[in-house]
Amino acid sequence: MITKNEITKTTTTANTDTQLDSLTEKIKHQTEGRPFSIHHTDVAASTEYALYIHCHSELEFFYLTEGELDFYIERNVYHMQAGDAILIPGGLIHYATRTNSSESACSFDAIVFSTKMMTDALPSYCEKYFDSAICNSITGVCCLTPDTKWQHTIIDSLTGIFDYGNIPMEQCELIIRGRLLSAWQLLYNNIYSKLIARHHAHPAYPLLNKCIDTINSNYMYDFSLADLAAASGLSEGHFCRVFKDVTGFTPFGYINRVRITKACSMLTGTDKKIANISSRCGFNNISYFNRAFKQIMKESPSEYRKNFKSIT
Repeated sequence: MITKNEITKTTTTANTDTQLDSLTEKIKHQTEGRPFSIHHTDVAASTEYALYIHCHSELEFFYLTEGELDFYIERNVYHMQAGDAILIPGGLIHYATRTNSSESACSFDAIVFSTKMMTDALPSYCEKYFDSAICNSITGVCCLTPDTKWQHTIIDSLTGIFDYGNIPMEQCELIIRGRLLSAWQLLYNNIYSKLIARHHAHPAYPLLNKCIDTINSNYMYDFSLADLAAASGLSEGHFCRVFKDVTGFTPFGYINRVRITKACSMLTGTDKKIANISSRCGFNNISYFNRAFKQIMKESPSEYRKNFKSIT
């Protein structure tokens, strides 16, 4: 059973032996051009960190097949046992460590995917099921255990997806899309519909949701609080309160996380200089970029790049 605690300080890894293939954005999360990738990872008993600290713009279903882990998402930690799963929305910092009480090996499966994996197969009127505030903020985190019937059904769908990890795409693509859609329907029925209804009850929510989409697409733009509030039809103070209620972040905290996600991609996937990455991600001041990056990722951009390369 997954249990959750809130932490006030997140520790991070320096050098680990993790074998995870989907570390922060060194590779695109695609399979034969499709907007998803499936991974299986075995973690040796001697390895403390099962999953290196990272983030990506896609969502992720993580399923623990063996062992115990403490799974960290932003400021929250979730204790996971074999058979548990968790959904991580896009743009959230996350990593996992073996629990102090566990000395055995562990293993896990994951599917990292864009909502396009589902929405491309649907008519436009189904967009209501894929709310930006759910898919891109901490409010969309969902813990799944086999003890609850509907969650058990989702886990069954996930394990069915992982069975196709090494099968040619043309033999399983429709099945994978279908299983993701089935899992999402149950999430919507039991959790997300209530969250979305609460969000939509606020008269400014449609504009606020559009504001979130704008930030995600134009993260390099130098937004002002006045710009964002005006676009949502709210006073600055009211906008900040509503934005945090919906996303779990302040407006500029959310913007910085989107920018740092993009910076992680460039640091691990390119050889661009850090100053160049800083400006490309919307930071006009390299010192501020370094401070913001370390605050979120718990290490400097140069340390992050170095440590990533040491485990790949």
